[in-house]
Amino acid sequence: MKTGKTKGGQSLCRSLGIAAFAILLMCAGGCGGPENPQAEKEDEDSGSCVNVDRTQVETADLEEIIQAIGSIEAFQTVAVHPETGGIIESVHFEEGRKVKKGDLLFTIDDAKIQAQLEARQAALEEAEANRENARLVYQRRQRLYEQEVGTEEARDEARTRYQALTAQVKRLKAEIESIRETLADTRVRAPFDGFTGERRVDQGQLVNTDIQLTSIVQTARLEIAFTVPERYTGQVRTGQEIRVTTAAYPDKTFSGTVDFVDPQIAPATRSLRIKARMDNPDNILRPGGFVTVELITGVRENVLTIPEEALIPTRTGYMVFAIEDLRANGREVEIGLRRPGTVEITGGLEKGETIVQAGHISLYEGAEVCPE
Repeated sequence: MKTGKTKGGQSLCRSLGIAAFAILLMCAGGCGGPENPQAEKEDEDSGSCVNVDRTQVETADLEEIIQAIGSIEAFQTVAVHPETGGIIESVHFEEGRKVKKGDLLFTIDDAKIQAQLEARQAALEEAEANRENARLVYQRRQRLYEQEVGTEEARDEARTRYQALTAQVKRLKAEIESIRETLADTRVRAPFDGFTGERRVDQGQLVNTDIQLTSIVQTARLEIAFTVPERYTGQVRTGQEIRVTTAAYPDKTFSGTVDFVDPQIAPATRSLRIKARMDNPDNILRPGGFVTVELITGVRENVLTIPEEALIPTRTGYMVFAIEDLRANGREVEIGLRRPGTVEITGGLEKGETIVQAGHISLYEGAEVCPE
């Protein structure tokens, strides 16, 4: 037993000695201190700065904008009704086509009206002939009366007949003028330039003044109707510019001018109704569509601005990293207007200062920023 214990201790000592020798060899080859400590320090420092995108605080003019949702309305829309009844003789247009003011749309049968006109014209000719004869009689009796040959009664009788026939001629002329107007009403024409709507009657149909024949919509100019909350009442006035975008043409922007501001606020919604007019020369926008509206209420000139991506949200507001002597310096900032990609700075920065635009996720207060 004693002899075995001595051998085991010798074996353990021998193993520990070999391991210690191997560790010494490894340390001698790679674990020893560097021959050039300064080179190691430079290697460590070369990876300590942070690469960032930087920009400068600049000034710009920013528009004050109220955003709203609106709808497109036709500048003019009329339901076309006949001004006289009758049978539709002809239809002279195609649905949805452009027409000009005065273009013929429908013709109503006018045979009965023409007969009335001819009858009244014949009666007028007869009345004018009778009036001329009565005038001559009255003139003769007036001369006889002045010569004290004729009686006053005969003169007055001739004068009364002449006056009655004169009144009859005037009445017949008025009737003829009215019939001519009715005759003209059998020709239904476009009241203004625009596009025709659906045709609601067919040739041969009997119509009266209550029946709508079609509609005319003017789209060369449009109205944009929208509302803004009550709190903006003091900022809105006629003459202000609007910009309009629509889902139908996402790459186009249309502009117009406010021409109506409702004098009262809607009690149910506490909102203010506004209308703006704009040109639609290509007729690409259609009444009834929805649009996004930007109402420009003013312009702030020479305000400090930075890219929106430079802002870092905090618990109390926002901050940015300013770069001073290649070191990141956190600054709390106050912001004003925000526009896509740009934000107004009202406090915390000065014009011309260099700030971190992108890459600040790896920054901390006092971190070294790599040179440009």
